[in-house]
Amino acid sequence: MTTVNRFADLHCHPHMRSYNWLHKRRRPEKQSRYNPWWIVLPKQKSEEKGKRAAAYTQCDMAKITNGNLKLAFVSLYPLEQGWVTGRKDSKKIVARNLKKFLGDTVLNEVVSSVLNRFLRFIGNDEGGGLAVRDFIQAIYMKIPLRRVNYVQSRHYDYYKELNEEREFLLKRNEKPTETELYIPFPKRLFVSKKKVLENHAGDLKANGTYEIALNGADVEKIVKNDKTAFVLTIEGANVFNSHEDYKAIEQKLAQIKRWEQPLFFITFTHHFYNHLAGHAHSIPDIGNLLLDQSEGMNTGITEKGKKVLRYLLALDENGKYVPMKLGRRILIDVKHLSARARREYYKEFVLPSLKTDHPIPVIASHVAYSGVKTLDDHITRMPDEKNGDFSERYGHKFNNWNINICDEDVVIIFKTGGVVGINLDQRVLGVAKDDIEKNETHASYVWQNIKSMMKAVVLSDDPEIKSKKEIVNTFCLGTDFDGFIDPLNSYPTVLDFKQLAGDLIAEIEADPEKESLLFGVSHEKFVQKVCFDNAFDFVVKHFN
Repeated sequence: MTTVNRFADLHCHPHMRSYNWLHKRRRPEKQSRYNPWWIVLPKQKSEEKGKRAAAYTQCDMAKITNGNLKLAFVSLYPLEQGWVTGRKDSKKIVARNLKKFLGDTVLNEVVSSVLNRFLRFIGNDEGGGLAVRDFIQAIYMKIPLRRVNYVQSRHYDYYKELNEEREFLLKRNEKPTETELYIPFPKRLFVSKKKVLENHAGDLKANGTYEIALNGADVEKIVKNDKTAFVLTIEGANVFNSHEDYKAIEQKLAQIKRWEQPLFFITFTHHFYNHLAGHAHSIPDIGNLLLDQSEGMNTGITEKGKKVLRYLLALDENGKYVPMKLGRRILIDVKHLSARARREYYKEFVLPSLKTDHPIPVIASHVAYSGVKTLDDHITRMPDEKNGDFSERYGHKFNNWNINICDEDVVIIFKTGGVVGINLDQRVLGVAKDDIEKNETHASYVWQNIKSMMKAVVLSDDPEIKSKKEIVNTFCLGTDFDGFIDPLNSYPTVLDFKQLAGDLIAEIEADPEKESLLFGVSHEKFVQKVCFDNAFDFVVKHFN
């Protein structure tokens, strides 16, 4: 049995499902229910099989407490409207894809006719009925249709929603609390709450305390007192209503920097264009039938985006660190940034900072390895990314979309003393659908991604790399739990972290290359670093 008994997660959404279910037009349905300790009735069979996490939660407060997650970097994420507005040319896209797969056949004509009738019924580019995404989103993400409708409406405001989400977390901050089960109507007519709680106590019953940390020293104190430390982060700079002019955005940035519980880092882009920087291609081909993330995709950083980056990093126009003028530094997470935008960020912000007394550590909070060598390689092949794309490297397959990081990324992250969080989504890790059932533990996918990124540094001839043995301090878990991911079947929730740790130890122990990568650190100690120590040490050092 593994000795690893506490865990940290660099990127997760513990409150996401309860927030979206209990929140009604930015007002609580009921004050007593309006806090993260309420757990929405899960679909247990989906959880047991490790299916896509929409009908169950992966890191709610019961799982966090019972799974001993002591440090959670909690991502605030107002749902992007791009998920629910649909695309204007849905019928054309469906028709084009049907022709691609069925050709000019009678079957194509029949299927096209049926789908066109369906699209007219639920709404399409010609209007009428429900919007396409209203219907699909409510089913796919398992959130109330009223919530989808509100996100789609003109009343929805990212910045107001951000503050509402933060207030939701503050409701029980530092307050000992016990979990409660929320059963949506009409399931209450058919489900016995008592029976559900009796049969799934490990998933649904817990009591404890989380505290939103003020700084790194506070994280140390909270963990020492055997409570769970929450560190606030944001996913997507669209939360500042980034379509507005810079002055309007700057006012919001100044307000954020005055939060009593500070923000540690921000994932600068997400799935849709925010007018600040290009986002990486992230939605699989099937999603393009209903979603359109093409605007701004794979582009670089805009001039407005550079101003926002300088403000977040507390840099003046000459690159000088001026926290007394611009407030405390908020670090940048490069996940979801396009390869072109990452290259610009490194060149204009990160690498020059290495020559100063205030270097900028790079965070990649929930990523995997692409199997690609350079950012230029990524940029060259960005237009041709498609489902099932893999790069063969070191005898293994990796998802080579530019949403994942390459050797060049890893080397820069390492040189800046940054950190890499390993995503536990199957597709991100490069797991092909026909391969997932062939591996009993699935820990091998996690190890091969970490191992290959370690090689990017160990095999590098970059003269600026001073001590390669520090590579063991670079990696941690960044699961993206409750971010609607399709997890590795063996480890769908926080409750499976201990099993993952044990399986990782076994994988590394059996690897003949481990000695050349771990630099004398035992495989048990390395897994402990990945599961807790590296994330803990990083936040203690940099959250000032």
